[in-house]
Amino acid sequence: MDYKFDNISVMNFIKILTTCRGLSLRKLIAKLSKERGFSDCYPSFYTKLKNGTIKFSEIKDIADTLGYEIVFKDIKI
Repeated sequence: MDYKFDNISVMNFIKILTTCRGLSLRKLIAKLSKERGFSDCYPSFYTKLKNGTIKFSEIKDIADTLGYEIVFKDIKI
């Protein structure tokens, strides 16, 4: 399934993708900690999402953990 969201915060986007997989953000961070070596500090993770300061590499790890692929598509402006 393809998802396209315009004008949505990183936090809300990750929340939607996580919920679609039947997980909470807390369960996601536990899974990331176990599978990818992320810190299991939920407040730190939540702050990164809230402030939009999360790294692209972390977004990629989240996508991989949730079973998503990040694709950039040429929209020919």
